[in-house]
Amino acid sequence: DGSVLTGSADKVIRRWRDGQMVQRYEGHTDCVRALVEMPGGGFASAGNDSSVRVWSLDGTCEAEMYGHTSFIYSLSALSDGGLVSGGEDRSVRVWRGGEMVQAIMVPATSVWAVAVLENGDVACGTSDGVVRVFSTDPARVASAEDSTVFEAANASFAMSKKTMGNIDTSKLPGPERLEQPGNKDQQVIMVKAGGSSVEAYQWDQGRWNKVGEVVDAVGQTQKQLFDGKEYDYVFDVDIQEGMPPLKLPFNVTENPYMAAQKFLERNQLSLDQLDTVANFIIKNTDGVQLGSEPAFADPFTGGSRYVPGGGQSAATQTSAGYADPFTGGNRYVPGGQAAVAAQGYSPPSEFVINQQGNVAGVIKKLGEFNAEVGAGLALNEMQIQGIQAAAAAAAAAGSAPGGISALEFDSLLRAATQWPEDKRFPALDLIRLIVGSSSPALALALLQWFGQQQTGFIDTIGEATGFFRLLGSSVGSPRLQGGLSKSDEINLMMCARAYANGFSTAPGADLLYQSRKRILDALDNSWITVSNKNLVSALAIVYLNYAVMVAQRGSDDDGLRVLSAAARFLECTDNADAQVWLLGVFGVLAKKFQLCRDSARVLGDERVVVLGIQGATDAVRRAAKELGSFLST
Repeated sequence: DGSVLTGSADKVIRRWRDGQMVQRYEGHTDCVRALVEMPGGGFASAGNDSSVRVWSLDGTCEAEMYGHTSFIYSLSALSDGGLVSGGEDRSVRVWRGGEMVQAIMVPATSVWAVAVLENGDVACGTSDGVVRVFSTDPARVASAEDSTVFEAANASFAMSKKTMGNIDTSKLPGPERLEQPGNKDQQVIMVKAGGSSVEAYQWDQGRWNKVGEVVDAVGQTQKQLFDGKEYDYVFDVDIQEGMPPLKLPFNVTENPYMAAQKFLERNQLSLDQLDTVANFIIKNTDGVQLGSEPAFADPFTGGSRYVPGGGQSAATQTSAGYADPFTGGNRYVPGGQAAVAAQGYSPPSEFVINQQGNVAGVIKKLGEFNAEVGAGLALNEMQIQGIQAAAAAAAAAGSAPGGISALEFDSLLRAATQWPEDKRFPALDLIRLIVGSSSPALALALLQWFGQQQTGFIDTIGEATGFFRLLGSSVGSPRLQGGLSKSDEINLMMCARAYANGFSTAPGADLLYQSRKRILDALDNSWITVSNKNLVSALAIVYLNYAVMVAQRGSDDDGLRVLSAAARFLECTDNADAQVWLLGVFGVLAKKFQLCRDSARVLGDERVVVLGIQGATDAVRRAAKELGSFLST
């Protein structure tokens, strides 16, 4: 029906139509990872709670199926209404009629993606960089030699206890258990194979197939102390011969790069060594390979392959620290961090209002353009003087509207809306100054005058600058195929600054808040098509002011929308001023809403760490470090 489904870290599935949320689906107890449309209508979902669920569009959960022992990353639908899933427990599972009918183990740490092909075969992509295809058609089954290689790889693969849950080896049966049939097809059991070794077997087609060897967890069995705190690891790091080693503490729930940064700063070492220290942590903790897989790049992050961290299986414990193939860091755990805001962190709490301007220069340029526009559009001397009076009032702190009348505003609007597009910016700049004037009375007078016009403040300025027409267009539209012109970008900058300054008064803030959907829709991805650095900075300030407004009167859903766009903006821009404002967006929303704080860890963790170290200015590095410290508590 044209609607869109989304699943997210807040455990909720949402359905959207025409930009509006029309339905919520609640039931998952952890992050939602996968969604797929069902052939007969409705859809299926899966995620970190190890469950596969089938839903009708009206919100009814029609089936809830369990079989995976860890996170589920991918779903695909079969033509007969069945489902195929893949996840962290290195299995591809097939579901029909609310039951698991088959489990296929693969010799890899995890299954990242599954897909049903047109001929009904099932393909899976795994963490070892291999795509494997399974078929029920005898004509397409692999040769006996290839099948033997596959079974041998499965049999020799090392399985971590961390993905198998708690294992009490004293209670496991011996090899004699393999002489008895399985209780059901696809059953997996563990048996003691001599000494302390444990092997896993699966009952398939009337026989037990070895599917792996269960090895001890790589991590420490007991916590270690450092500076009075307990850590999973405390490494001795030799920095210089003849000097005592430095202590490097690390918990498996930490981001290795954050831990490395803290270590370097604590010991006053160069941050140039960040990658070296982080890789040392990864290599010597849960980044150790459990098997013989080569290191492949993660398709979601471009980094080293995903290797699970510590903790029990997701089915029994959802707060353990696992590395996440979608982010490259520790997986998001809803509510897993303290909801109380960290003391001492103070993100922006007030709107950013730009009251700076060269009024004399603007008036001079206005006069020059007035002489060029022709008799039909030019202002007379009295109208120019009226605009000068309005500009002087805007520049004078504490001034009142005094003798400024609607005639002056009419003249200013004429220059801003009727003059050629490349000559409008002086009038637009004066409107921006008046709207953000330190004299609330003057700003309110202009807004009230706009309120009496047919289109109002937001639409009038938006139409005069092409804000909704240009930024709201797709990148491939005829207007944008050649990029924005210089005059387009200047006018858009004036519009963004005017909107940002509109937050300076309560009535202006009300107008902007009521129009937030239209403005935010136009802003979304606008940074991709603009090159003017002042415009990029102005767009970031609009986001920050909306973040402050949402924190004052909005909901966590409103906050998440602003945060999501700001995260994509921050990822793309190298504009230092914009980066500072966007880091402020993260801070404002993360401190106000727990959902935004949790999401900020997922959306911006890597970027914030990088900017804290490699930011182009002191302001960027300081803002990123403060935000990073806040999000890591």
